[in-house]
Amino acid sequence: MSTLTDTSYTLSSTCSCTYCETCGVVWEDLAECQDCGNPTRAEDYCDGACYEYKLEWVENDLKEYCKANACEYIRLDGSRMGWQALSGYKLIKATRKDLLDSLTFSGDWSLNFIRSGESFTITRYSHDEPMGASFTITPDTGEDIEE
Repeated sequence: MSTLTDTSYTLSSTCSCTYCETCGVVWEDLAECQDCGNPTRAEDYCDGACYEYKLEWVENDLKEYCKANACEYIRLDGSRMGWQALSGYKLIKATRKDLLDSLTFSGDWSLNFIRSGESFTITRYSHDEPMGASFTITPDTGEDIEE
């Protein structure tokens, strides 16, 4: 039985902040406030705060996942990657930096993170992946990593 809390969120290379008058909270790309359900309005600027706190979510999710699975390394299996819809895997140290370096590139992209029970998946959308490239994280020993 998993003790992990289910999470779901999106991290994007583009940021469009919205503001909830009722709560006084800024959200990224949301038409309604997640706290109170009232409509939000678009802001003229974005200070990047919504992106920064989502980076913390990625880090916390990865730490929780690795603690629950007693791993320092992860295997990142990908399918439907790029315009050729390639498949493959990569073994990486279980850090936010290594994970995001493996998933992001120079250009517009969006990453949907879903952690449910023991499952940790990411879907990346981009110009070359309009239907989404799928990634699954699984624990790894790190024995086969070339450094």
